[in-house]
Amino acid sequence: MSSKRTGANAGQTKTIDALRLEQIRAAIPALRHGIYLNTGTFGPMPSMVADEIRRVYGEIERQGTFAPEIFWQMELEGFEATRRQVAHLLHADPAEISLTRNVTDGINIVLHGLDWQPGDQVIVTDHEHPSGTVPWLALAERAGVELRWLELAEDADETVARFERLLNPKTRLAQLSHVSCLTGLRLPIERLSRLARQAGALTLVDGAHAEGQFAVDAPSLGCDFYAACGHKWLLGPQGVGMLWMRREHVQRLRPIWLGWDVGQPFDRASRSYQLQETAARFEQSTRAWPLYLAFGKAIEFIEGVGLAAIEARVQELRRVFIRSLTAMPDVTLLSPDDAPLGTGLVTVRVAGWPCELLQQRLWDRQHIITNVIREFDAVRFSLAFFTSQPELAVALAALDDVAY
Repeated sequence: MSSKRTGANAGQTKTIDALRLEQIRAAIPALRHGIYLNTGTFGPMPSMVADEIRRVYGEIERQGTFAPEIFWQMELEGFEATRRQVAHLLHADPAEISLTRNVTDGINIVLHGLDWQPGDQVIVTDHEHPSGTVPWLALAERAGVELRWLELAEDADETVARFERLLNPKTRLAQLSHVSCLTGLRLPIERLSRLARQAGALTLVDGAHAEGQFAVDAPSLGCDFYAACGHKWLLGPQGVGMLWMRREHVQRLRPIWLGWDVGQPFDRASRSYQLQETAARFEQSTRAWPLYLAFGKAIEFIEGVGLAAIEARVQELRRVFIRSLTAMPDVTLLSPDDAPLGTGLVTVRVAGWPCELLQQRLWDRQHIITNVIREFDAVRFSLAFFTSQPELAVALAALDDVAY
């Protein structure tokens, strides 16, 4: 059952005007130390998120981890409160949410939770992050599973047509990114999931670059699993993530990593255990609970700004940025220029400039923080809702300078 959006999400109808932008930027200290255009790797942490980490670890220092009000506050109250926030973010039921460390955890929970037979096929896109590729390559080596590669196109209809041609009775699962980590291309997940379901295949979506950029209603996407992380566009701490799964898959998936868990009964006398009935069964043993409380604060921060407002501002920044880029000689835009297909990730290649050398120059001269896409010999810029127009102007001037 999907949760309804109320309360904090009412802010989604608001726009980010100059005053609001100033307030947002003041709440993120890292923005005072450089031009932060690398949220696609790690988002800068708002003070309220870092404050929560300090607060909880301070209480642990003062009282000890197993003091009742500390342990139960973290495990039963704070941790579960964050689960509810994640469920609300995804329009899902808390029983369908497993709190993980990252997207990699989510992918591996699904991969190792299914029974595979030689000859089973998995479709993987050619834009997947190593976390969405290496586990499947290893599975192919170990279990004789065949990988089929979906080459993405900027034309959504063409991507869908290519996907449909790959589907066959042996297809067990498709690994798809909601947003390409290479170019920021937004995939037509609803259409791809529908085709997979019609063919009897499951879909696992990597939402690392979707969550925090725009609103995601996981059940409505039609996919079976949705994995995401908190340390990118949600501006949370490193080491927190989420996996949503349709309720019918909770019992279907087999947990591989097992240990102790507060909600998992274990009887030493009979040497028996019982898994939880919800997706929490995939969370085992000691975790860095303070980070999850801070993750809740990060979600609160993002929803306070409003995902509709975030998406609208990023699209406006992107439009201005791309319009200027396309006028520069020797600059090749590798990201979509069509707004419905594009996101805050913008990847460019500059003739005569190896990507790592250009990245270093941008940092040395203008203190611009970016990332590189080595397979394209390109630099990737992350345009976030907190990015200012003057910062974009500095980045464009720096590119214009090297493009001549």
